Amino acid sequence: MASRRTLTELDEWPRHQTIDTFDVVANPSPEWSDGYWFCIGDPKGEVNLITAIRLYHNTNVIDAYVMVSTDEGRQYNVRASRRLRPRIDDIEVGPFWQKIVRGLRTIQFGCRANPYGVEFDIEWESAAPPYDEASGVRHVVDGRLVAERSNYVQVGDLSGWLRIGDREWRFDRGDGWAGARDHSWGMGGTGVGEKPNPYGAPPLEPRLMGWGGPGMRHWALVKLPTRSVYYAFLRNSDGSFSASGTGAKGGGTIHSRVDYSYEDGKEGWAYTDVSVGEHQWADGWPRLKQGTVQLNRPDGGIDRFRIDVVSKPIYMQGGGYWGGWDDGLGRGVFRGEDLVEGEVWDVAHPVKVFNVDGNEIAQRPGGSYAEVFARYTNLDDPDEVGLGMLEAVIIGEYEGIKA
Repeated sequence: MASRRTLTELDEWPRHQTIDTFDVVANPSPEWSDGYWFCIGDPKGEVNLITAIRLYHNTNVIDAYVMVSTDEGRQYNVRASRRLRPRIDDIEVGPFWQKIVRGLRTIQFGCRANPYGVEFDIEWESAAPPYDEASGVRHVVDGRLVAERSNYVQVGDLSGWLRIGDREWRFDRGDGWAGARDHSWGMGGTGVGEKPNPYGAPPLEPRLMGWGGPGMRHWALVKLPTRSVYYAFLRNSDGSFSASGTGAKGGGTIHSRVDYSYEDGKEGWAYTDVSVGEHQWADGWPRLKQGTVQLNRPDGGIDRFRIDVVSKPIYMQGGGYWGGWDDGLGRGVFRGEDLVEGEVWDVAHPVKVFNVDGNEIAQRPGGSYAEVFARYTNLDDPDEVGLGMLEAVIIGEYEGIKA
């Protein structure tokens, strides 16, 4: 006798692609997941916030987190988890909630009061169409499918409020705050914990973080006054460039996309090449302070951007990545009907993280891996200044600086 299936609100929409309801995913792997990732930053660099909600259909778990670093050198982490079904229609877990007002355009999300002192209520309005960064990417290692993923990225305008302890920020669209987001779904590295399978043979040729190296990686989503810019590259230690990012295919030096507002009507396009100028690092540590990149346009022109990091870094382990939960098991693991946990870290040092007692908290996969917000200034058009979320990380060693 077949088990009873469940109808969800999505089943009202004429979008079915199998005979199953939307309660069931076609991929039976416990590593399958689907979720959202939002980054929020302000032009003064006082706040750097990342929040996410993710569903793990085959382990019957939904979890969420927020990590926010402030100009005072503190990172506040809150994580929550619960059983997914039967409340699969509710994008809500612990203090976290999300509402899709209009797909690809308007999303509301927030975090209610909790013991760790982080609250927010934000409305996201897309500033440009999404870019399909990874249109069905599959990774096979030694003949075995180890990951497959699709995702799109997008920049947005923001309105709402944010409270951390006794500090509060209120902002409206046009105040210079910027949002970047990723919606991804697929299989790999979550749902059953994030430690290697102890029974599987290790890969014959493992890749460091899956992005190659050694070298310097940039991955950025930038909101400029009239356009959005996504780019990703790896500047290898031998001086060559490789396209980076989840969906980078077919070689090349850069993976990128430029889009304009919905109302503008201009066609999007991609940069054709990249080079980098001098990068300044924080006291010799692998944390970017300032740099320049030159992005070649398909019309033969160039966009030269000066990058000034304005925020403190956010370390993703605080959201549960790389076994960052208190139990060390990683994301998507069942931890009971409802669980909320968190902590506060000292992130004043360029790459070292400490707890409130002054003990160093080792960050995986390396201390330099973190997210920052940066101001982008077009050196050929100084009126074009924007704010962007940036990963500028060193993998292995780059120009004498080691991660």
